[in-house]
Amino acid sequence: MRIIGIDPGLGVTGYGVIEVDGGRALHVCHGVIRTRASDPRAARLVALRERVCAIARETGAAAAAVEAGFVGDNARSAMALGEARAAAIIGLADAGLEVAEYAPLLVKQTVAGFGRGEKEQVARMVAFQLGLAEPPSPADAADALAVAITHWAQGRLPR
Repeated sequence: MRIIGIDPGLGVTGYGVIEVDGGRALHVCHGVIRTRASDPRAARLVALRERVCAIARETGAAAAAVEAGFVGDNARSAMALGEARAAAIIGLADAGLEVAEYAPLLVKQTVAGFGRGEKEQVARMVAFQLGLAEPPSPADAADALAVAITHWAQGRLPR
């Protein structure tokens, strides 16, 4: 089964796809979707939704997970992140996938063993868990792979 993970952002959205093979996860692909700040917000959100949908379909993803939003002090950033998350979720739904959401703390805890781990630590652990020679880059793509790994790990936990 293939799982797509998404680390949403209006300017840069990371994606990562893993394949679950028995008791291990294998790397399929990763990358980022970029939108131009000079484009109208609606056009950026539509482009994000369409690209997420296309990637999910092209990779044959059967499950999807999105990192839940981190809400800081900046209301404008929180709004943009929420809109990007919604566009990504709708794109995954357009591809026929149910979408799970995981808090950033849980993603870091699952992948790195520590909920306050740095991005570099998460990327190194993603590389280790997927058998990659180098940590995935850029950081948004590494985070998206971590979201996919978290979905796989949470699905394996006894209920």
